[in-house]
Amino acid sequence: MIAFLRGKVQRAAADHLVVETGGVGYLVSIPLSVREKVGPPNSEVELHIHTHVREDQLALYGFSTREELELFQQLIQVDGVGPKVGLAILSAASMDVLKRAILSEDVAPIRRASGVGPRTAQKVIIDLKPKLETEEALLAIPRAVAAAGGGEVPRAVENALRGLGYSAQQAKQGVEAVDWTAKPDAQLALSIALKALGR
Repeated sequence: MIAFLRGKVQRAAADHLVVETGGVGYLVSIPLSVREKVGPPNSEVELHIHTHVREDQLALYGFSTREELELFQQLIQVDGVGPKVGLAILSAASMDVLKRAILSEDVAPIRRASGVGPRTAQKVIIDLKPKLETEEALLAIPRAVAAAGGGEVPRAVENALRGLGYSAQQAKQGVEAVDWTAKPDAQLALSIALKALGR
């Protein structure tokens, strides 16, 4: 399975590149955000790759950043969203705009993508919002711990759980499910708490 490609751009179109590396040319489908960053022919490009395998086809999808690749992989797990629609969604708006739209339940940026109707846009929000909220909470925990001056990991985890919509009692239960004698870091502690709460 191909996970990363570095090579020279042999051909560039609006929705794909041919990248030559080691004497082999790879056809890689890309979103608009990648195309905008690609230089002229023979310039070097680095792509994070999703390899999509079907019975009759092996297709490569390329992204500039690991974060963009991960969002694409989350999108194609949504029922009704295949790789082509996933690329269309990522081409319709920047990653930051899409994430904000999903978190705020705004279907408009998602609907701008070719082939995406209201039901599919709503499915994207329903499926991805909890995942993105968890990611936001994980990113916020180290800042919260630093602001509290260390030693405040349980409180930071409890606050993160409250930020995810859990009640005070549920957040407390999540914190109590963590084995603090093992001195887990904040991100691991939140993952354990979320698992204990069934998420």
